[in-house]
Amino acid sequence: MKSHILIIAILIAVISGLITLNIFFQQSLQMDMAEQFNRQQLLHSRLITENIKSFIQEEREELVLIAHLMSESDIRSNTDLPKVTKKLASFHKESLDKKFGLVGERGKLFFYQGDRQIMKPSMKDMIAAAQGMEPNTTRLLETTSFLSIVSPVYKQGALAYVAFFRFKIEDIANDFVSGVKAGARGYAWMMDKKGNLLYHPTQPAMVGRNLYRADAACFHCHLSFDLEKKIIEGKADNFGRYIAPSGEDKVLAFSTISLDNLSWIVAMSSPYSAVTRTTKHSMTLYSYLIISIFLATSLVSTVLIVLNKKRIVSESVARRKEELEQYAIQLENWVQDSTSELISEKEKLNTIVSAIGGGIVLISKEGKIQWANNMIRDMAGKDVIGLSREDLCGEFDLGDSYDENPTRTVILPNLFGQSGKYFQVTSAAVKSDSGETHGHILLIQDVTEMKAMEEQIIHSEKLASIGRLAAGIAHEIGNPLTSIFSYVQILKEMEDSDEFKRDSLDTISFHINRISGILKQLSGFTKMPGGELKPCSVNEIIDTSLDLIQYDKKAKTITMMKELEDGLPEIAADANQLSQVFVNLILNAIDAMPDGGTLKVTSYVRDSVVAIQFRDTGTGIRKEDLGKIFDPFYTTKEKGTGLGLAVSYNIIKKMNGLLTVDSELGKGTIFTIMLPVNRS
Repeated sequence: MKSHILIIAILIAVISGLITLNIFFQQSLQMDMAEQFNRQQLLHSRLITENIKSFIQEEREELVLIAHLMSESDIRSNTDLPKVTKKLASFHKESLDKKFGLVGERGKLFFYQGDRQIMKPSMKDMIAAAQGMEPNTTRLLETTSFLSIVSPVYKQGALAYVAFFRFKIEDIANDFVSGVKAGARGYAWMMDKKGNLLYHPTQPAMVGRNLYRADAACFHCHLSFDLEKKIIEGKADNFGRYIAPSGEDKVLAFSTISLDNLSWIVAMSSPYSAVTRTTKHSMTLYSYLIISIFLATSLVSTVLIVLNKKRIVSESVARRKEELEQYAIQLENWVQDSTSELISEKEKLNTIVSAIGGGIVLISKEGKIQWANNMIRDMAGKDVIGLSREDLCGEFDLGDSYDENPTRTVILPNLFGQSGKYFQVTSAAVKSDSGETHGHILLIQDVTEMKAMEEQIIHSEKLASIGRLAAGIAHEIGNPLTSIFSYVQILKEMEDSDEFKRDSLDTISFHINRISGILKQLSGFTKMPGGELKPCSVNEIIDTSLDLIQYDKKAKTITMMKELEDGLPEIAADANQLSQVFVNLILNAIDAMPDGGTLKVTSYVRDSVVAIQFRDTGTGIRKEDLGKIFDPFYTTKEKGTGLGLAVSYNIIKKMNGLLTVDSELGKGTIFTIMLPVNRS
């Protein structure tokens, strides 16, 4: 039995080898024939392009002669054109249906042998092309349907007219391309370098369409336009093959027409089956004979093998049937036990996950989200499964090792696009028995309210500290200040003759009163009084504040500039408190310019709001400090207390105003105060 099977196997191998060789030689012969045929197509396409080039060149030479004749003729109106056309009749030959025309340099169409309405969109392009051209030269202009040859007509050194020939591209294709055939089913077609189809004998409805903007209708004849795109882009050989939607290969050869800015491609294509039909017929009989022998041998072999296998299978089936019955019973018992355990564990897990009250996410080793509970979907507002870790938690680093600390917890702001919210993210590694990390599990909880309470507690503690500090400062400074004020009053009563001394004592008294007012404001910082809001002139308060600063030694190296808008409306404010804010901002600007600089104070009104700007050329403020400068006790100065801007901010806020800052490190800072106009 084994020897029979061996003989059959050898016979099948020999016949299979013969069939393989037959197919190989047949395909090789067909490919050689297709290549030779495609080379003939290439010669045809080149001949077509050369004929079209010659035709266009002849028409260009003829138009040059016509333009030269026009330059020697006197054309003043349409009545003079018949004289010119009679002169042209001596050498004007008709080839294709071309239209001759004459356009004035101002866009007037003097003469045209066709429809004048069609010409209107093209006249500006013709005049633009003719401008700057040398006499006795031509230029080609192409549109989707027409080819125009233009030549300038000069009179006395100036452009007077533009002579042109106008051809339909379809007429050129019909004359040079339509009659060309390649074999029984081959044909020639044309396109330009932009991918526009200019002529196609079997698909005239597609003429004018672009292969780069192909839609479903364009793929009736092509599976793709990759070969045509390579031809246009100069990346293809002069011939090649492509597959039509019918599944049939086509051979293609092409040649390019390049004249000035004109670039047309003439291609010839034929079905591969039509080229290789002769070879197929000659090999069919031989193939049938070999296939018949192969089928007969296969049939005999199959019968012998089937008979032998039936015996073996019948014995094997009986043995395996018994084994499968035992295995099925064991498997059923194991499945029932495992299912019960899984259901129990699932119920436990669901209970735990629901009780946590936060979002849970399982992330793979590659950083993709594999599972998420319903809470995380509610937080994100969408299904997050399949997203990456960066899409969920931004730059949060899961870490590579959890040996020392099995979990990591961070507070991240603005997750899921929710600005102003804070989320606590706790991550833990998911490891195998061998210790290898397979992924990570994240617990995400909304802690916005906790964060707000924490900041409120911190702020309250700061205010309490300010209150205690302010009370001590007011007590320590208030007593000596009272003595100074008493002596100043005594000196004022004693001095009657010297006016300068009296003015100086008045100034001292004024500033002592201001110091006393500031101490009162400082002592009551945590409950800043609203002050008495009265109509005030912003410009007057600015002038007073700048006058006070002139006695500061540091101000000697600073150039003070004012740009105050006249006629500003009054605002409702406490003049003393507002002056305190101005002085504080000016002193801060001076401190920021230790080597000198410029401080510019500006006032203006916009939309019922009076704005005051303090612009310095100092050192500027770092970006990370901008959000903290109005916090109490926050300062970047070595001897600063951190109270000046905090007090100023509260004063402006009490006046229903706004204090903002804009700064660039190394270039300076701008503080802007905006106060509403007094409506009373």
